[in-house]
Amino acid sequence: MLHLCGHFVFNFHIFANKTDTQENCYWMLFLTSIGKCMSNPLILMTGIDRFIACKSPVIYRTLLERPNLYICGQLVFPVTYTTVIMISGFIQRDPTTQIVCTVPVALAGTAFSTFNTSGIFVNCAIVIVYFLTFLKLRSYAGATQMKVVFRSILWTVVFVILGWTSVTVANQFAIFSNDPLTRKLIAIYAGIGVNLACASNVFVFYAINTEYREAIRRLFGLSRLPPSNRTSVGHKSSTKINVVIATT
Repeated sequence: MLHLCGHFVFNFHIFANKTDTQENCYWMLFLTSIGKCMSNPLILMTGIDRFIACKSPVIYRTLLERPNLYICGQLVFPVTYTTVIMISGFIQRDPTTQIVCTVPVALAGTAFSTFNTSGIFVNCAIVIVYFLTFLKLRSYAGATQMKVVFRSILWTVVFVILGWTSVTVANQFAIFSNDPLTRKLIAIYAGIGVNLACASNVFVFYAINTEYREAIRRLFGLSRLPPSNRTSVGHKSSTKINVVIATT
């Protein structure tokens, strides 16, 4: 969500044909850059959480006995990773260069290249962790509900990984271009994959998970609660009345 907020700044500069300094762009897209840096590490830690739950359920239940400490431990890597890149981008701000403020150029110098290069390794780690979790979950015969939930998460992760991989690969090739217009166009079209991945979550969960499907349909007024509860209550009350009449 933080990443998508950057589209307001991006669209204004593109359609109004405006430029601004790289330093101002860093501050305008500060929250967007945080979301961009933190998203994939959070997906990785979610995969590790699922892997621990499948591999060692006893250890996982022990960890959940102290949820605050466990969540803090899960956030150590995403927060540290994001902090390092954002500090690097802060140090390398450029107050003189005029640019079209897009999400990739909010981080200047080595901060942007570090984000791209490290993002490839994070994506590879995500694929490995989720693949191992899938193999472990596949060996369980009775974990039907858990498999359904994991399948929803898995397809969401697949879309996100494909989106971010297309961005990182395109940005790596954009570095070798000397034409500013070419780099700008690559940055614009490279973000299509990420935006599709962000928009795909609700459709993936709607198509795969029946519980999410019912919740989404009720949210839009397309489904109502089943009337079975009202019928059963009426039956119980009428039975009780009959018993009272027979007794009197």
